Amino acid sequence: MCGIAGWIGPPVDPGLLRKMTNAVRHRGPDGEGQVMLPLSGGVVAALGHRRLSIIDLAGGSQPMSSHDGRFTIVFNGEIYNYIEIRNELLARGAQFRTNSDTEVILEAWRAWGAECLPRFRGMFAFALHDDATRTVVLARDQFGKKPLFVAERQTASEPVLVFGSEISALLAHPAVHSELDVDTLYQYLCWRYAPGPFTFFRGIHKLQPGSYLMWHGGVIRTQRYWTAPEETAQHRTPPTDPVAAFLDVFDEAVKMRMRADVPLGAFLSSGLDSAAIVATMAHLGAAKVRTFSIGFQNDPGSELPAAAETAREIGTAHTSLELAANDLIELLPMLTRHRGAPIAEPADLPIYMLSAEAAKHVKVILSGEGSDEMFAGYPKHVVERHLGRLAGPGFLSLAGHALLIATSSASVASRRLRIASRAMSTRRFDERMIVWFGAITPAERGKVWIGPSVCRQLDARPFRPAAGSTPLRRVLHFDQTSWLPDNLLERMDVMTMATSIEGRAPFMDVRLAEFASTLPDNYRIKGGITKRIVREALRPRLPQSVLTRRKNGFRMPVAEWFRGPLRNPASELLLASDSITSRYIDRATLRRYLDEHAKDQQNHEKTLWSLFALETFLREFF
Repeated sequence: MCGIAGWIGPPVDPGLLRKMTNAVRHRGPDGEGQVMLPLSGGVVAALGHRRLSIIDLAGGSQPMSSHDGRFTIVFNGEIYNYIEIRNELLARGAQFRTNSDTEVILEAWRAWGAECLPRFRGMFAFALHDDATRTVVLARDQFGKKPLFVAERQTASEPVLVFGSEISALLAHPAVHSELDVDTLYQYLCWRYAPGPFTFFRGIHKLQPGSYLMWHGGVIRTQRYWTAPEETAQHRTPPTDPVAAFLDVFDEAVKMRMRADVPLGAFLSSGLDSAAIVATMAHLGAAKVRTFSIGFQNDPGSELPAAAETAREIGTAHTSLELAANDLIELLPMLTRHRGAPIAEPADLPIYMLSAEAAKHVKVILSGEGSDEMFAGYPKHVVERHLGRLAGPGFLSLAGHALLIATSSASVASRRLRIASRAMSTRRFDERMIVWFGAITPAERGKVWIGPSVCRQLDARPFRPAAGSTPLRRVLHFDQTSWLPDNLLERMDVMTMATSIEGRAPFMDVRLAEFASTLPDNYRIKGGITKRIVREALRPRLPQSVLTRRKNGFRMPVAEWFRGPLRNPASELLLASDSITSRYIDRATLRRYLDEHAKDQQNHEKTLWSLFALETFLREFF
C-alpha cells in the first residue's frame, strides 16, 4: 500500500516529482523513490512513489524494474493472489529477484499484457513503463478500491498527462490548476459524492474502475478490461450447494488478505459483516486477533457494548474508542484536503480516528466494506426486492411498512419509513437512488440552485444493468458501479491511508462478487432477512447475538449535533458574507434548512452535513 504520482510530458526539475510524492507522504512513510524514463520525441515518464511496507519489507522498494530493465513500475495496493500467479509464471520460465507482489505485476505484464489485469485478486493502481515499446500504462483495480486521478494539460511546449493517488499530488504540478467543476457541485447536491469519472476539479478525472489507460507516441487510449458481475449475471450458473460454495470463496478471500509481513487486525462493529471476518480469521488459525471499535459519548445507540460482547465471544484482543463531537469536527479541514472532495459521509471522521488508534498496534486492518452491496444488506434492498416493480406516485404498501419495521430497530424504523415512502413514490430509478441515500431531490435542487446552468449528463453505466435484471439486481448493480467506487471505497482508502495503515475488504474480492452474482434473489433476501447466504453459511462460527441483532448501521448523532454543538458553527459558515456555497444555493434556503432543523420541524441532517462539508471543502481548495 503506497502513494504514486508522476507525469508523461517534458522533462523538468526532478524536484517537482519529489514535491508531488511528498503531497502523499502519509500514504507511504517507509520509503520513497523517483525516476524519469525516456519515451518518444523527447518526452519522459516521470514515476514517483511513497512506500508503506507490507510485503517483502527488504526487497519491495519502488520504482521497481524487471530483471532485464525493460519494465519499470510504481504501484499502490496489494495483489493478494500474488503467490499463485508467481508460481504460474515460474512454471512459464519467469525470473524473479524479490518476493514482492510488485515484481509479479511486472512479469505478469510481460507474459500476458493487459490480460493479466482480470487475473489479479486485489486492490491496485499502478503506472508501468515499457522501454521496448516506449509506452506507459496506468491501470486501476476492478472495483476501484485504489484511487487513480489523471489530468491532461497543455504546457507551453508539450501536452502533459499528470497522475496521482490523490488530487493534492496533481495540484503540486504547475500545469494543473485548482478550478472548480460546477457541474460536479450540482450533482453532489443530490448524490452527496462526485459520480465518476468526474471530480470537483475541472479537467481532473478518475480513471474508472476496471480500466487502464495506455500512452503511446502521444496518443492516449482508455480501455475497460472488466465489468461488474451483475452486468453479466445471466450467463453464470448458480452453485448446487450455495452455502458450501460461499464458504470456499469467502474463506479463501479472508485467508489471502491475511498475507502480510507486518501485524494485522480488524475493525469490529456490532454488526454481521465485521464479525464474519473476525470469526473467519480465527477459524483459519489466526493468533488472537486485534480488533477495534468506536462509539460516541452519551449515545444511547452506541455499538460499543455489543461490539465488546462479540469480541469476548470470538476471543479477540479488543480496543474500544469513545469520542465526543468536538473530537471529530476539528479534523474536517485536514481530511478534506486528503480526500480532495467534501467529507459528505459523517462516518468518515470516526473511521479516521479508529484507523489512527489501530495504527498504534497494527499496520493492516480488515474491514467489512462491500458486504451490503454484494449480498443485499440495506433496507432499500428489502423494499426494492419485493416492491421495486410497483414503484410510483403515492405508493408504499402496508407490506412495505412491515418489511422495514421487521429489519430495523425501533429507533430508526420511523426514519426509514419516511425515506422508503418517498423513494417508492418515485418512479424514475435514478431519482429513487437519490432518495434512498442522497440529499435533496433533483426537483428541489432545481428550485434552490442559483448558480450557472449546467448540462453535463451522468455516466449512464450505473443505471444500465443487464437486460432482464430483477429490481434487486438493478439496485446492486448501481451500488457496485457508483455508490461503492465513488463513495465508500474512496472513503476507506483515504481515511486509512491518512493514518499510514492499509485497509483490506474481503467482501470486495472479485471471485466472491462473481459468486454472489450467480445467486437467486432469495439467497440474498428472504422475506425481511438480509444477506441470507452470509448468515446461513457463517452461523456455526458466529455468536447467536450477531445473527439476531437488527441492523442499526454506524449512525452518528448528526441530527442532534446540528441542534447542539454544530448549530452555531454551521450557521456561521454557511450564512457568512463570504460563503461560497451561497453563490450556488439561495441563501434563504440555507437559512430555512438550518432553522427548520434547529426547531425540530424537519430532519435535514443529511442535507446540512452535505452543505457544511461542501463549504469546508470549497474554502480549503478555492
